[in-house]
Order: sequence, then C-alpha cells, then structure tokens
Amino acid sequence: MNNSNNNFQVNKQFADFKGKDVLIGLKNWEEFEGKIIAIDNFLNTVLEVDDGLKVVKGGKIAFISMKD
Repeated sequence: MNNSNNNFQVNKQFADFKGKDVLIGLKNWEEFEGKIIAIDNFLNTVLEVDDGLKVVKGGKIAFISMKD
C-alpha cells in the first residue's frame, strides 16, 4: 500500500470554498465568519478570522454558506 498523498484531491465542491468568505454554522449553534484557508474531504476547515486562524472539525459543522 502506498501512503503517498501525491494523488490526493479534495472534492471539487469543497475546494470551491477555498479562499472565499464564508459563514460556518456549527451543530451547537455557534457561528464563525472568515475566509477559508484550507478544507479537506471531511470538511475539516482552517478559517482566517479577525483575530487569527480558527480550526473547525468537519463533524461539528452544520452548514457552510458563502458570503456576498
């Protein structure tokens, strides 16, 4: 088994969020606004917020919405 990630690709629908300003709603009703720096196929997300970076586990996300 090859453990190389050279062929790893993020789902195109998720990859389209990268670099975009979004609102992320969590299952516990918390919300975060910022720009997506990184996202993977499990929706684990790194968000650039006003005071730095915020890492959000994909399993906690209820929705991701693009901001206008």
